[in-house]
Amino acid sequence: MSAAFSAPVVKGWCPGLFAPMQAADGWLVRVRPPLGRMTAAQAHLLADVAEQDGNGQISLTNRGNVQLRGFSWEAAQAFPQRMIAAGLGQADPEAERRLALQVSPLAGIDPACATETVLCAEALRNGLIDHSELSALPDKFGFCVDGGGFFPTGSLRADIMLQAMESPVPTEAGWRVVCGSSSSAPQIVQEAVQAALALAEAFVKRGETQRPLRELSVGEHLFAETGLECVSATVAEMHGINRPTPRAGHLTGSAYAAVAPLGRLTAATLRSCAEVAQEGDGLLRMTPWSGLVLSGLKKTPEISGMITQSDDARLRVYACIGAPGCAQSAGDVGRDALALAPFLPDKADLHVSGCRKGCAHPGAATVTLVARGEGYGVVQHGKAGDEPIRILPKTEDVRAFLQALPKGDV
Repeated sequence: MSAAFSAPVVKGWCPGLFAPMQAADGWLVRVRPPLGRMTAAQAHLLADVAEQDGNGQISLTNRGNVQLRGFSWEAAQAFPQRMIAAGLGQADPEAERRLALQVSPLAGIDPACATETVLCAEALRNGLIDHSELSALPDKFGFCVDGGGFFPTGSLRADIMLQAMESPVPTEAGWRVVCGSSSSAPQIVQEAVQAALALAEAFVKRGETQRPLRELSVGEHLFAETGLECVSATVAEMHGINRPTPRAGHLTGSAYAAVAPLGRLTAATLRSCAEVAQEGDGLLRMTPWSGLVLSGLKKTPEISGMITQSDDARLRVYACIGAPGCAQSAGDVGRDALALAPFLPDKADLHVSGCRKGCAHPGAATVTLVARGEGYGVVQHGKAGDEPIRILPKTEDVRAFLQALPKGDV
């Protein structure tokens, strides 16, 4: 490790409805909308709570969760009951923790998305609630139900994935279960859900320490443990490698996406999104790309504080909360990231991290900037934890560096 950087402190848990996390700006609380959907009324409530009990700052996470900041300890303790009463959480803390489930955001509104996607997601969600033994899964262990369509199969990523497969006969089995580098044969919904739950149980039984999404070979061991048949499929096919970046603006039919820059919005902005949703079908659907899908609209919405155009450079920029929200950050990386976005070459992406953990973007980026007391360490085609190739002391120096990048260097 370079002597210029201090080692980051790993908190060791993932915040949830019943597990607030202390940050530099107060307690952080998180809610997981069922099946990644909330009504306009629920969104208005979250906006009110964010202002009344927090600092009004809200984040949309890459797992489809909503995060509120700046709570006192007392307000953080009262938060779960308010969410449960609003239909945004389970009364049983263990059941709530097991529901790390993402669902295709266009399920039910995209004709190209598998018609059984919502049915499959509901069945899996009910199974997770009923299987108390799965409380032993790691906090970040997740599931997804991926129906394909406009967002093609493989766009969602999780430790255990139920993916729709194209079939010329709609009544034939059409769901495969993907875990790590292994995949089941196509199955009907009920069988696929049971297979997913069995794989999760096997993970607990074996005492695995590496999640399948991080160590792909774990999936093969879990399939062997359950006795389920495996078929070969390429990692790129199953995990969506090189998929096109989801965009803002018009998606399909009457569905439009609005993306929060860096995943952040204010309570006032969330209210505006809820008001637009009321002009359509009344739902706000969470995406794993810090966005919301609003359906039933006649044109692209204009929402102050949200990205609604697909060519906006801010869609290719990532940054953590930075200072003053995080005590480990060496600077206000969000401010700098947004200021640098206009100078980013086409198709390149930029990650600005407050420390070497790289919380906002664990993967590699065209350019990664890691904050330090005297400027930014620059990593090209790498991650925040990689050694920098140079140190740039001022944002003006970074801007010049970005402008000098070859157009093909993406």
